[in-house]
Amino acid sequence: MIHKKLVTNGSLFVFFYVVASAISNVFVNHTTRSISPIVTLFYSSIFIIIFFSILNFGELSKNISLIKENKKSILWLNFLNAIIWFIIFYSLKVLSPAVFSCLFLGAIPINLFILELKKSKESKKNNLIIAILLLAIFILMLLLVSKDMSETNTSQILKYGALVTVIGGVSAAFIMKISKKLADKNLPASLVVSLRFYGLLIISLIIIILSKPQLQLKPIVFLELLALALVSMTLPLYLLQKALKTLNPLYASIIITVIPILTYLFQILTGYYSFSNSKFGITILLSISLIVLTYLKRKK
Repeated sequence: MIHKKLVTNGSLFVFFYVVASAISNVFVNHTTRSISPIVTLFYSSIFIIIFFSILNFGELSKNISLIKENKKSILWLNFLNAIIWFIIFYSLKVLSPAVFSCLFLGAIPINLFILELKKSKESKKNNLIIAILLLAIFILMLLLVSKDMSETNTSQILKYGALVTVIGGVSAAFIMKISKKLADKNLPASLVVSLRFYGLLIISLIIIILSKPQLQLKPIVFLELLALALVSMTLPLYLLQKALKTLNPLYASIIITVIPILTYLFQILTGYYSFSNSKFGITILLSISLIVLTYLKRKK
């Protein structure tokens, strides 16, 4: 009974992560149109670190001990987290949220599948089925991307799309494995999330010193950045970290590939997109592939 409850809780956290991330992608896209990504990343990192420092203050001595025991994983997490957020913010300044989600999230389960292949206990037949379904999902996502292309934005989609798919997908796969490792060692989700942002803060500060962008912002803009930091960055990562406590990273990465579908629907509701029969058809096929693939991994 306990095992079933844990799995249910993990799936529930992933569900809320999916919804939060879909909203996050639209929010980041909106914010980076008017505020420099580097300034946004710098202030967001500060807000997140301060927020969790206050939240975790009572567990300071215990947390210091946990950090010392896992410093190598935490350092790697900081480095990869910085790469991911730079890719997310700069790509969403150019790409639509739905296109970004397709490219980014379509690549993560494929990379995780490759990383876990040697340790997999699945039969060769099941591994082949999973590989084919993962490839089908990625192709369907690319079809959605192609529907969003025009002569004016093709070069930007190809340039940033390659960056998101290759570097972003690989980095995110490794981040999920490290996050799972830290979750298995009983590090609190709030601690893991807070420790991810020191590297991003340092790197963004160095870039700001070198490029000297405008840092003086109106109070209302600071409130927007605070909301962005908590809603679009902290909340999704916290939910995913909680989910990885009980779920396999590959299984979780398969479920979260539904984010592009939700993002696309949010953009239709906000007037960013108009309804398209072809996109709707591709979305249905994508959903069916996700259901089959999730069932295969859930059955394990």
